[in-house]
Amino acid sequence: MRLFSCGRRLVFWVVVMVGVFSGLGASNVRAADATQQSLNDGYSLFYDFCNQESQLSLLFWFKSAPRDVADYATRISATAKDDMAILKQFSVDQSALRLDTVSLPGFEIEVRKSMDDDRKQQLIWGSSGAGFAQAVAMTQSEATNYGMHVAKILAETETNPQRAKTMREIYNKWVALHAEAYRLSK
Repeated sequence: MRLFSCGRRLVFWVVVMVGVFSGLGASNVRAADATQQSLNDGYSLFYDFCNQESQLSLLFWFKSAPRDVADYATRISATAKDDMAILKQFSVDQSALRLDTVSLPGFEIEVRKSMDDDRKQQLIWGSSGAGFAQAVAMTQSEATNYGMHVAKILAETETNPQRAKTMREIYNKWVALHAEAYRLSK
């Protein structure tokens, strides 16, 4: 009888341990999934940001501004295009990384659309000459601030050391562009 009781206890503890470790495994999977979703959201936001900024230099096909402002816009567009290529390579290297999943609330999407519409109005129709140059500096101060912070948080969140290093380098590029916006706005 005692042997049977010890066997039942052993079976009981084995079942408990399997349950505990299974739960830990499921918890780890959920945490990994949440981290991946967060990264996907961040990379998608940054990719969308870069896509918008890559088109900034197109304004200078029909608008004029001082050479330093036009060169600045060209550098922003080129940086954004380079960063988009890097992000695309990230997603090729890791199929779980998505660049098309932004899980923002509808209200936030509407706020961002409103801000984008104001920015377009300011840059395309609302200014010319010196006012246009000032509008570029002001809107790019806001845009580069956003871009550098998204890159910073991605670098801090990224679990892959090489991608984290690359995102820190990207962050530094956007910091420099942001600082230049201040210089141009004076």
